[in-house]
Amino acid sequence: MSPSDQSVRPLSSRNLDKAPPGARDLNRQTSSGRPLGESGGCQPIQVQDDTQPVDLRLLAPALMVWLVCWLVTGWGWAQWAVVGLTLVGALTAVIVWRRVGKSALMWMVLAVTVAVVGSGLVSGLRVWQLSSAPVAALAEQGRVIDAELTIESVSVAGQWGTVRVTANLERLSWQGGWHKVGLPVVLAAGGEQLESWRGCPIGSRVAVSVRLAPASRTDGVVAQVKALDPPTQIAPPAPWIGVIESMRQGLTTAVGHNPVEQRALLPALVVGETGAVSDSMADDFQATGLTHLTAVSGANLAILLTCLGGLARLVGVRSWGLTLVSAIAVLFFVALCHSEASVLRAAAMGLVSLVAVGRGSGKRSGLRGLALAVIALCWIDPWLARSWGMALSVLACSGIICWGARWAGVLGQWLPRWLAEVMAIPLAAQIATQPIICHLSGSISVAGLMANASAGPWVAPATILGLVAALISPWLPQVAMPIAFLGGWCAQPILWLSHGLARLPGVTHAWPAAPVGVILIVALCLLLAGVMAWLLARPLLVIGASVILTASMLSAPYQPGWPAADWQLVACDVGQADGLAIRLDQRSALIIDTGSADKPISPCLRQLGVERVALLLLSHYHADHAGGLADLLSSLPVDQVIGPVGGGDDSGVIQLLASHDVPWQAASGGEQLQYGLTRLSIVSAYQGGLTGDSGEESAAENDQSLIARVDTPTWSLLATGDVEILGQQAALEHPDWLAVDVVKVPHHGSARQDSGFLAATKASIALISVGADNGYGHPVPRIVKELIGDGMEVIRTDQHGSIALAKGDSWTITSQR
Repeated sequence: MSPSDQSVRPLSSRNLDKAPPGARDLNRQTSSGRPLGESGGCQPIQVQDDTQPVDLRLLAPALMVWLVCWLVTGWGWAQWAVVGLTLVGALTAVIVWRRVGKSALMWMVLAVTVAVVGSGLVSGLRVWQLSSAPVAALAEQGRVIDAELTIESVSVAGQWGTVRVTANLERLSWQGGWHKVGLPVVLAAGGEQLESWRGCPIGSRVAVSVRLAPASRTDGVVAQVKALDPPTQIAPPAPWIGVIESMRQGLTTAVGHNPVEQRALLPALVVGETGAVSDSMADDFQATGLTHLTAVSGANLAILLTCLGGLARLVGVRSWGLTLVSAIAVLFFVALCHSEASVLRAAAMGLVSLVAVGRGSGKRSGLRGLALAVIALCWIDPWLARSWGMALSVLACSGIICWGARWAGVLGQWLPRWLAEVMAIPLAAQIATQPIICHLSGSISVAGLMANASAGPWVAPATILGLVAALISPWLPQVAMPIAFLGGWCAQPILWLSHGLARLPGVTHAWPAAPVGVILIVALCLLLAGVMAWLLARPLLVIGASVILTASMLSAPYQPGWPAADWQLVACDVGQADGLAIRLDQRSALIIDTGSADKPISPCLRQLGVERVALLLLSHYHADHAGGLADLLSSLPVDQVIGPVGGGDDSGVIQLLASHDVPWQAASGGEQLQYGLTRLSIVSAYQGGLTGDSGEESAAENDQSLIARVDTPTWSLLATGDVEILGQQAALEHPDWLAVDVVKVPHHGSARQDSGFLAATKASIALISVGADNGYGHPVPRIVKELIGDGMEVIRTDQHGSIALAKGDSWTITSQR
């Protein structure tokens, strides 16, 4: 075979994904168990010669492009940035151009200048276009308008009832006429409108009445939009979009006879359709480092190119014909997965790693290609510079390029080549991305490397079969069905793996997400990368490390002093959410709120040794209080759940509880429940009107939070949910019930507090459940000062992590960090 006939080696990692914070590492293999690089005519990975010069000339320009786009899309001086960068850049370019022949450094200065100026112009003009549009002014006023939207993507946000739609606002009706807009918006809908919006065809044009709300500069849209009625389609999608959507829907239909979780995983794996992925399934995938399997990845493109390349050679296609086949495959991949910026990012990163690793060029040209991809992506969509998914993709790609091939070569000296690649490629990606993962999740997935290596052989056949089923489904649905059936069962071992590993007590280990913790994990990862080749060349060390990692998953991670053996009340660190645990006996607890879907209360309860939830009280139904419900129900037995009438949409909660055969009842003011020596009393179940003090629907739902009192023989607690001023004032009608030892401060310490209510609690300890560096400014310094002035000791989960309290002769407070 001539060099020109050699096919490109596919990428062996799935860290180049569409999902944001939960992205992890994964290699890709064929159904035979061999890596993709050893099938379809591809050549084995070559060990890179580290003595070869590395092309870093585009590294500085790429970093400057990223930095400038990040600054301009987040700061408020975009217009000034455009003018200033243009003037400075033009002056610098003139000076450099006159001296360019005297020093190679001048070329670098010129390249950086062009990068800065170009990025400032591109991102500044995009930001200025959004902020100066008339519709942005209408959004600031909260206007209600009639609009025409072109649907670009539809996703279900949360576990019960909010649809997030990205769309292009084509026209709006204002002051008696229609005005052309042509700018992006994000629409939210729920309740009775859920199904009508969820079923909107991508690419269709719809008419709808909406309420505008201002968008953040970092959102990359001109306004946030809330739908006031169901959409009315006024134009169908373009014919080619209709074909693509029929393929996506055809895959979902074709796999419809498989078990439930297979029906969810295969479309997610192949085309990024995550609508059917349950919360418990997503939690297990996150815990085992497999979240990226439910998102579009550059590795999907690598698999597609490998298969098409092999088939093309079988029929005699060569040279430019192969290039044409690859170009068509890339276009098909982007269209099938929806041509969003994140899909373009995944495709770009996949191509870069594919070429660099597969052709053996490694660091010589791989980093240059990566730099070019970063520049192009940031210029296409400047808001990608603010995406954690972008950072994860770039770091994973860098790790694969710089370390993956070399480590595979070292391991290949004493292991079979396919096994060496299975271990080395995900290891390189995980070490490169671990600092960001720790910052986002506050944990390290011990099972990540094992899970990705074990899942690898099943990913490629499932992806190929799913792609084939999707491709033929619009025309041959009966043929697509058995193909999708096989694809679903190829994905089944991945499900078994994720569920099995996620149940191990030590599958994740907490790591501080604060700056000090991030700096430490960066240093550790760099140290590991420096010694990894030496380590991998020694079989006994590798085997020993593998045994230690495996053993560490069999027991819960040990934190000295945590949890306190005599804990009685714990405020779990669930980020910008609420979750309280009150101990009833050695194995059961009363739980108030469940945290969020992203940071549920269940891991905290496992650390505390809770094996049964005797009663779960949901203060209200917002996602930061009830979002962790699905995870809790899948983790622990729950005997009974009570919640308010109002306080958000409870229909999804009730349906979820019914599916787990857990009884639910509405709580009413004055109701009391006794559990041994612990008594729960509902102090207030405020049912004020549908408009809160602020006139916002969410404020009214906050005010409808249950206020509950817990009494034990030695202490008392007031749990307040997110109740705001009206609800607090209503509770003051029963001041005797408000006096307690500990108060959970309402609404994460927001500014909307009634001073009389806080003083009436007469508490000595104020617990504030709040996320670090949250975007709401919680807790408000004025409220903290007021609590201290009322004689309370203020303890915050953002500063101390989970907080355990116990009272004997005096209070004992133990913090997790």
